[in-house]
Amino acid sequence: MRLNEENERCLLYLDAFTRKPLIATAERQLLERHIPAILDKGFMMLMDGHRIEDLQRMYSLQAISSYIRRTGQSIVMDEEKDKDMVSSLLEFKASLDSILEESFSKNEAFCNTIKDSFEHLINLHYFIFKLHNRPAKLIAKFLDEKLRDGNKGTTEEQLEGTLDKVLVLFRFIQGKDAFEAFYKKDLAKRLLLGKSASIDAEKSMISKLKTECGS
Repeated sequence: MRLNEENERCLLYLDAFTRKPLIATAERQLLERHIPAILDKGFMMLMDGHRIEDLQRMYSLQAISSYIRRTGQSIVMDEEKDKDMVSSLLEFKASLDSILEESFSKNEAFCNTIKDSFEHLINLHYFIFKLHNRPAKLIAKFLDEKLRDGNKGTTEEQLEGTLDKVLVLFRFIQGKDAFEAFYKKDLAKRLLLGKSASIDAEKSMISKLKTECGS
C-alpha cells in the first residue's frame, strides 16, 4: 500500500524520471532493511507450522533454501534415524510441495530452489565424507521393504504412488552405481525367495529405473 502511495505521489507531483529511484528507495527502506529481522524471528516457525497465509506474505523472501538444508540435515545426518530417513524425507518433500503450490504459486524459482536443496541433502554424505553409499543404500532398502510381500497393507495404486515418490529422491542421488548394486542384490533375493509383493510392481519399478538411467 505504501509503495502504491509513493507511486501515485510521483505521478501527481514529481518529474517522471524521479519515479524509478523513488520507488527503489522506498522498497529498500520499507522491505530490504527488514528482511534479516523477519527471517531470523519468524520464517522457521511459519514453515514448521504450515502457515500458508503468512507464508504468502513472504512470497519474495527466498529463505527457503536455508530452511530446507537446516531441517533436512537433521534427517539425513542422524544415523540413529536411518530406518526412518527415507520416509521422513518423503514427508518433508510432500510438505514443501504443498507450500510451493499453495503459498508460492508453483513459482519456478522456488521449485528449482527446492530441487537444488534436496540434491544437496541427498548427497550431503558425499560432500562431507566422500561417501555415496549411505543414502543410496537406505533408498534401496526402503524400496526393498515396500516391494516385499510383508507390505500387504497397501493397494497396488498406493504402492505405485510410493514408488513414484521415491523415484524423486532417486533422481537426486549422484552415486547411482551404488544404488544399483544394492537394488540388484535385494531384487535377486526377492525373486529367488518368492518374497515380492507384486511382480507387476517389480516390473513397473524396473521400467521406471530404465527410463531414468537406461538399460
